[in-house]
Amino acid sequence: MPDTNPLLQHWQLPPWSAIRAEHLLPAVERIVADNLLIIENVIATQVDHPNWDDVVIAIDEADARLDETMAIIEFLSISHADEPQWLMQEALSTHAAQRYKTAKAGNRQLLQVYQRLAQSSIAASFSDARKASLAKILRRFHLAGSELSSAQRKDLTRLNGEIDLLEKRFMSNLKSVNAAWSKDIDDAALLAGLPAEMQAHLAANANKAGLPGWRLTLDQNTCQQVMRRAQHRGLREEYFKAWCTRGSDQGPQAGRFDNGPVLQTLLAARHAKARLLGFDNFAHLRLHNRMATGTDQVGRFLRQQIARNAVSLAGETDDLQALAREHGVEQLEAWDHDFLAEQLRLKQSGGAEQDLREFFALQATLHSLCRFSEHMFGISISENTVHERFAENVRLFEISERQQPVGYIYIDPFHRDAGNDYAWTGVLRNRRITAEGRPLLPIASLQCNYPAAENGQTHLLDPQDLRVLLHEFGHCLHHVLTRSPHYNLSGISHLSRDAAEFVGQLFEKWALSGQFLRWLGTHHQSGERLSEAQANTAFSATGIQRSRETAMLLLNALVDFELHRCHGDGRTVQQVVEDVQSEFAHLSIPAYCRFANSCDYLVTGYEASLYAYKWSGVLASEAFKRFEREGLFNEQTGRDMREHLLSGDRQALPAALQAFLGKPIDNALFPAPAA
Repeated sequence: MPDTNPLLQHWQLPPWSAIRAEHLLPAVERIVADNLLIIENVIATQVDHPNWDDVVIAIDEADARLDETMAIIEFLSISHADEPQWLMQEALSTHAAQRYKTAKAGNRQLLQVYQRLAQSSIAASFSDARKASLAKILRRFHLAGSELSSAQRKDLTRLNGEIDLLEKRFMSNLKSVNAAWSKDIDDAALLAGLPAEMQAHLAANANKAGLPGWRLTLDQNTCQQVMRRAQHRGLREEYFKAWCTRGSDQGPQAGRFDNGPVLQTLLAARHAKARLLGFDNFAHLRLHNRMATGTDQVGRFLRQQIARNAVSLAGETDDLQALAREHGVEQLEAWDHDFLAEQLRLKQSGGAEQDLREFFALQATLHSLCRFSEHMFGISISENTVHERFAENVRLFEISERQQPVGYIYIDPFHRDAGNDYAWTGVLRNRRITAEGRPLLPIASLQCNYPAAENGQTHLLDPQDLRVLLHEFGHCLHHVLTRSPHYNLSGISHLSRDAAEFVGQLFEKWALSGQFLRWLGTHHQSGERLSEAQANTAFSATGIQRSRETAMLLLNALVDFELHRCHGDGRTVQQVVEDVQSEFAHLSIPAYCRFANSCDYLVTGYEASLYAYKWSGVLASEAFKRFEREGLFNEQTGRDMREHLLSGDRQALPAALQAFLGKPIDNALFPAPAA
């Protein structure tokens, strides 16, 4: 009798509505059992004369089946977060999957099969892509400790378990501390300056709690609006203190859900893991197979960027101080910076930057972004309204070439309470070619995290929202436009952080172009096109007071890297943070701030890698210069971008970028590695 569990059926797109809590664990256990039999068969039959299909493709298909099932469970878990039965089954399924992956990574007999394949005569004739895929598999075995002694492997398994639990506890504490704080307001005067749609959102928060008035909560969207737009200085200070002390021993929730001890223990476990695997520290481990050649080079790169930003930061801080005095504020404080910077932009642009939002309704902007991508990359993008989606408001787009689908993108525009409090791109399936030669198409999901529009209002995008949309859309296209047939090379989730962030950063460059904004912008009510004068004025405004944003990115990147590079040197987490902050003379961060305690990047795959945003951003700026020379809408340049930078496994990023630019990357962009 065939198994009717929807997670065990072959699917083109996930059967979202058919999946129930009782399907999760049985499906994962069945897949794990099947995978163990596949591994057993590979070991039994491929020792003497291993071949690509019966080793690499067989194991890749087994891995992909489990990964895709776990991805479906992860996405659905956001919608089922209030169902105890679902959460229990999800936890058991995750544990079963992780236990299998740990056992597989330590399987020395399987490693020997791969090694024999790599050393065989047929491997000499493999394509560069096959060689890269096989090398990546062997590298993962090495990083999983397969060559360690039995006692060392037990230690590594213990450390990996500790790290996983500590990362989960960090995020759990962060979500708990966010949920535990709120501020109820009954005086509309306190909300002066906040846009009408944000006030409607805050009113909806209060209404959900059964209260009149408005309710502020701790989330990124509310934080950005309050710090940039709220005219009431006392409100900004109160919110700032609640925000920057989350999960710490400071602020209004001091000692509640404290991530300080969690982070200290987590850093120690990561350091111990790195040492066990033969690396100097965890930052050194994370640079394995990255563009940077060592921890010293990353440190010099970040400090080079800090120095380059310092002059503009000093000048812009002086400008803010002068504006503060005009507002009757003698001492410029951290909760004044974003607000006064916004006031300065409004003053110098006559409000053009705020007016810009009226020209970028989410739906119309998304439509135009699809048309732009079609023109540049030779594809077709159409909305698929036949297949179901995983939640309300989610949209599904099919990407085609020559009338044949090549991939799918789900777009989930609005924040959901149980979801992540940031925009991100999720992966549901990597492209691969099966042993039968059948392509399985990639699927990505764009999670925008915009506040939901209340009462049917049109959701309008400000310049920052637009950058987020283009960044994540770039990630999605990077994922679905790959031509690689190899499972471990075709998906953005299998790229190093410096390579994975590159295309998102490149797409952001269009959002920072006045010419592109003129083409993209259409008034959401009148249909009027954004004029050249409006675009130029607004575009100029978006460039005002940006040095602090850059400084905060560099601060967080250096804190992240130093915490993982210097662990064990006798300093506490906070001492490392304070030492890094001392390198930024004009940020004026209050002593009570505990940014590291709520930095989700430290536990969501970016640990010791946050520098990659700036690193890839520098490379993206170089790539965009070709578009500036040849035209932002030059389709031949777009085709070359797709061929060299989006296609997948042809080359590593430095070589691919050199091919796209037609010249070597300027060595002056990055400090030379230590001699």
